[in-house]
Amino acid sequence: MSRKTNITMTKIVLSISFIILLGRLVYSGIGAYSHHQNQKQQQTDGQTVAPQEPTSDKACTGTLKTCRYHKD
Repeated sequence: MSRKTNITMTKIVLSISFIILLGRLVYSGIGAYSHHQNQKQQQTDGQTVAPQEPTSDKACTGTLKTCRYHKD
């Protein structure tokens, strides 16, 4: 075998390996996206809406130094 044949065969093998690698990357990316969507769907289905507590008349509208309470 000549050196030229070895280089050609090496390029072919590396090209095939690269194509397989890209295929696996695309396949796993699609699977990961699908899994992420399923997890997000299960998370939204599992959440329940808790009743909100009534707000008090004293609601702070700022930091502690600038806290102003509602006066009726």
